[in-house]
Amino acid sequence: MATQYTAGLSAGQILTAATMNQIGAVWETWTPALTASTTNPNLGTTGTATGRYARIQKIVIGQAQFVFGGAGIAAGVGFYYCSIPITAQSAGWTVGNMIAIDVSTFATTNNTAALDTTARLIGYGTGGAGLAASIQAGTYPWAAGDIIRVNFCYEAA
Repeated sequence: MATQYTAGLSAGQILTAATMNQIGAVWETWTPALTASTTNPNLGTTGTATGRYARIQKIVIGQAQFVFGGAGIAAGVGFYYCSIPITAQSAGWTVGNMIAIDVSTFATTNNTAALDTTARLIGYGTGGAGLAASIQAGTYPWAAGDIIRVNFCYEAA
């Protein structure tokens, strides 16, 4: 991880607007992983997984996007998980949202993103049986152009 703070303040220094503008570097990129509870999905030969995040002290904010594309797209089996760029302080917290988009029908599934471990997120939604993991292999017949997007903010370990 690149250094997020390069202002070089010293004790007793007066904090100016110019110095404040140096706090926090540009967003960092990372390659998120889309995995599943049983068998991992395959984004396809031209599918992409992209992510970016920023860390300010112990706050981590970021985004991940998975786009299915090309040959070999496979849904996998089970509930989907998204990796996070920096280990979280603890699991169980609601930290953002996950949205799945079927571009052929414009159908969307929007869920709450929660840390189910200190290293990954899962999307939860409500159904007839209450809160349940809901972005999964069977959400849509995943095809080229379909997208899963994740936004998050959490405390780093």
